[in-house]
Amino acid sequence: MGELESTARGRQLGEELRRRRERAGLNGVELARRIGWSPSTVSRMEAGLGNHSEVKLTAYLAHCGTSAPDAAEVLRLGEPGEDGYLVRRSVLRTLVLHESTAVGIRETAPLLVPGLLQTEDYARAVMHLPGSLTEDEIAARVAVRMDRQTLLRRRWPPRFTYLIYEPALRCPLGGDRVMHEQMLHLVFLSSRPQMTIRVVRLSDGARAAHGQQFALMEYADHGPVLYAENTFAGMFVENREDVETSRAFLDGIAGDALNEGQSREFLAALASDYDRPDGGAP
Repeated sequence: MGELESTARGRQLGEELRRRRERAGLNGVELARRIGWSPSTVSRMEAGLGNHSEVKLTAYLAHCGTSAPDAAEVLRLGEPGEDGYLVRRSVLRTLVLHESTAVGIRETAPLLVPGLLQTEDYARAVMHLPGSLTEDEIAARVAVRMDRQTLLRRRWPPRFTYLIYEPALRCPLGGDRVMHEQMLHLVFLSSRPQMTIRVVRLSDGARAAHGQQFALMEYADHGPVLYAENTFAGMFVENREDVETSRAFLDGIAGDALNEGQSREFLAALASDYDRPDGGAP
């Protein structure tokens, strides 16, 4: 790997290093002077550029006063894995890092409304699905999900494109009232200039039956990152072949989906259906 090559793994490691430096009240020049490095070395490490040895990482952390357990956690982030793939059991910090620095995000949603588009009540219904979380744990996770949505209100947000499959809109999570509010929320979001929401009808193409859920994030200063998750872990993919395959799949699904106006009408009709006095499902 070249010295100037940035990877998802390297950027996450760099972000964690920077957090420790700032926690120690040091700027990059001060830390470099303490260790005996050039300031550019610290900058490259925090930007995720190049490979850095465990000795070098340990020196950085030691001069930030990082505790041994905390240092061990950071060092694990630097452990080598298969090139182009980063798997994390706890993905939130890595996901937020990649979301917040993206200039464009395209996502498919076969079974659930995407997290950044969820209402608070819908998110709570989703969190209840595993059946193993306490109410306090659910409340904490919902709060984090709502905090992530500040990205939508940023002055210069990424360009979002969501391809939401029909089953995700017809599964009545939380009941009719929750779904009614969620459909109205999607209609409202779809009117924002940086937001495109398109519905994929099951009858509109064979690709709709594949049910692949992933997000493709694009960046101004480095290559795209593909993100997919399941119940146990999340995976960040930079492998060029996989990224291009997923990009082609997204293009195919977009070709099958309703256009923006049709999608908005479909969502509004579903909102009305969920608001039926008899509580009938759409």
